Amino acid sequence: MNLRCMYCQTMFAIGREEMIVALQTMDAENLSHYDAHCPKCRRANRVERKKLELANPNWQETLKEMGKEAAKAEKAEAVENKEDKAASSKKPAAKAKEK
Repeated sequence: MNLRCMYCQTMFAIGREEMIVALQTMDAENLSHYDAHCPKCRRANRVERKKLELANPNWQETLKEMGKEAAKAEKAEAVENKEDKAASSKKPAAKAKEK
């Protein structure tokens, strides 16, 4: 979503993930707007909830999908860490045999 800073008139964008997180936060805290900070002047720009919901109509489903993808990534990372630990524990034993 492209925005224009109300103070310095700089154009900046809010990414999809940031919008989803903003909607989640607004829903949890019952807020009516999100403060998007300008990258140039760093001042907060008010973005209404309706505007964010129009940009992401199915944001709750998208949030669930992102959660599932994150869980899969964590599982894959845990498996890689176990394999790395197993491989690193085997290497010192092999070096000891060579000596």
